[in-house]
Amino acid sequence: MARSTNGVPAAAGQVKQTLAETGRAVADQAGEVKQALADSGRAVAAQAGEVRQALVDSGRTVAASAGEVREQVAATAALAKDRAGEVVHVLADRVPSDRRQWESMGRGLRDSIRNNPAPWVAGAAVIGVVWWLGRRSK
Repeated sequence: MARSTNGVPAAAGQVKQTLAETGRAVADQAGEVKQALADSGRAVAAQAGEVRQALVDSGRTVAASAGEVREQVAATAALAKDRAGEVVHVLADRVPSDRRQWESMGRGLRDSIRNNPAPWVAGAAVIGVVWWLGRRSK
């Protein structure tokens, strides 16, 4: 029995040595993992800074583009307003203002239809078909 008792302390010593070596290996690997995580964190932080800067630059570009578009729309609206005013004045000048002018315009239209009825009949047919389709769609 004495012999088996001597083997236990030796086995315990070997287990203790193995555990110590394993602990040192785990500690070394933990240090490597810590370093790798720190490096990854720095890389992610750097990339986040780059993404942030790219977003800021994109925002500035969009804001500048929006300002240009707003100016172009304003200029176009001003031109359209001016042109609409011109068209209204031209139409006002051409619309008959008294009974004699209306009668003269009616006679001119009647004479135009009598001289060349085909386009007028075709136009009237198109208007009739469009009106009929519009009524049926309700």
